Amino acid sequence: MHSEAEIRRAIKPLLDRYGQLTTSEVKQRLDEVLVFDDEDKVMSQTRNEILIMQRIGNIVAHQTEQIREYEEGFIVDKNYRPAVFTAVTGISNKNLSPISDAEIKKRKKRTTKFIGRDVDWAKKYEDNQEIGNMGEEFVYQYERDKVASFSKSDVDRVQHLSKLQGDGLGYDISSIDEDGNILRIEVKTTSASADTIFYMSKNEKNFFEQYQDDGAVIYRVFNFDKNTRRGEIKIITATELLNDYNFDPITFAVTKK
Repeated sequence: MHSEAEIRRAIKPLLDRYGQLTTSEVKQRLDEVLVFDDEDKVMSQTRNEILIMQRIGNIVAHQTEQIREYEEGFIVDKNYRPAVFTAVTGISNKNLSPISDAEIKKRKKRTTKFIGRDVDWAKKYEDNQEIGNMGEEFVYQYERDKVASFSKSDVDRVQHLSKLQGDGLGYDISSIDEDGNILRIEVKTTSASADTIFYMSKNEKNFFEQYQDDGAVIYRVFNFDKNTRRGEIKIITATELLNDYNFDPITFAVTKK
């Protein structure tokens, strides 16, 4: 059974994708980023809907303010019926605000869905999935420390999505830069050098094509030491990835040109 806190964490990547959703739309789309368990699907004794749908409604019902900023990185406005969930940009206690109408339209215009429970077949080619998981944990903590250095109030906007929702969202870590803009981080880890071959699924490549101008980056973790659980990081922008690297459609291998 997913708690309200877990549901709020799942709503964040949903809004990263669509920008703005009503409560009804959140209920319709939550399964794109969260796999419901059997207890979630039990019918409510007080409402004509399953329990997880009721908990989504409870997030709004339990909100005492008309407009509230949530630490996960979104705003809920109860001045509308149904209430409206909107992604934010900027930094808490400085310039935090809902994303613009233009940004909402841009996000909703994208039609491809990256479903969290899909299998990332490229991972089946990894020599060591353990080091991949450790690399993600390393980057997750690295990003939390980075965000804490400029805004401790925004640390919970860093999320380990592949751990919470699966590998098919197109990226592993959601974070922000110093201006509060979203970073959509895909982690690729190796114990060897930065230019060592790595692998990307078609789903991941499609994601980088669609989000090329919207925070999509590769964090290439290299010289990773499994004992210390630390390594070095090379950041590859989406533009660099698509222009400077070759993709093998058969083996999913990615190599520098």
